[in-house]
Amino acid sequence: MKFSPSFEEGALLPPSFDSYQAIKKARENETNQVAEDPEQLNEAHDRWVLETTALAVHRLESERGQVPAHFTFFVMGSSGRKEQALWSDQDHGIIFNGKDESYQDYFLSLGEEIREGMAIVGYPRCEGKVMASHPRWCHGINEWRQQVDEWLEKDKWETFRHLLTFIDSRVLIGEEKLLADIKEHVFLKVSSDPRLLERLAENTSYLHQGTNAFGKLLPEEKGPYTGSLHIKDVGFFPYVHAMRLLAIKEGLHDTSTLQRMEKTVDKYSFVNGKIEYFKALLDLRASFWKYHQTYEDVHYVPVDRLTKDQKKTLKAAVKEGKHLFQQTRKLVESGEGLW
Repeated sequence: MKFSPSFEEGALLPPSFDSYQAIKKARENETNQVAEDPEQLNEAHDRWVLETTALAVHRLESERGQVPAHFTFFVMGSSGRKEQALWSDQDHGIIFNGKDESYQDYFLSLGEEIREGMAIVGYPRCEGKVMASHPRWCHGINEWRQQVDEWLEKDKWETFRHLLTFIDSRVLIGEEKLLADIKEHVFLKVSSDPRLLERLAENTSYLHQGTNAFGKLLPEEKGPYTGSLHIKDVGFFPYVHAMRLLAIKEGLHDTSTLQRMEKTVDKYSFVNGKIEYFKALLDLRASFWKYHQTYEDVHYVPVDRLTKDQKKTLKAAVKEGKHLFQQTRKLVESGEGLW
């Protein structure tokens, strides 16, 4: 049985559940119905996170009083791109109206409650602490702009990584405008200095090899996933990284890789034909959901369990993803068409 979200068009509504354990149980009951359909699965993930956040807000308000300012709760990573597998960790942040000195303490507490609630529901805490409970990901609107400026000015691998993570953010609760304003600030900064886009491209320049020179798939050779292919690194990431760069270049607020392809395919010929391959990767991963018992599991597919047609499709998808990324890097490095 599917359960209704606690938010409609970003508006905060009372929670439908009185405990995180109850949300976890509802999630587990729904999983089998949606696990094989990537689109339905990601819609379900949104509902589960919305319910968890609704309960978190309710609990914090009962302890510390009403939320003191309008805010936006957003998700990042595969959640922001609507590309989550059966299991997914946490990647989220908060933007609020007001100054850090006035409200950050309250919203950090909200971030902590959301973090712990999501962990109970079944979303592992992010090892990199990309969560609204960390000061880096919880700011007032002006401090968010200042942080973006600092990330770009420091010009380091780590700060650019933060920015690339942020670009995949998508609003789940609150005003779209708060997040849109920060993204527009990013786009303006990058457009005023095209060198920055090239530096961002360098941050994702390394590609894991999924096939050898003869086109044979290269699964893990040791460890718990011996014989399995890391589909996240060799399959998805070349598409994700390429389309994120094009989204920044074009000033697109769309976050899903498929949406970004649809918005850029007419302008960039090398994007043509890639949509179906990315969809094939999503479907292939979903078809192995019964083998995915943990968050780490979802990143792998057992090569020996692939059919002949699946192997053919996977090889082609890996090849096309690599081509997409290489052409995107070439475009960025050449400076062609950069503002």
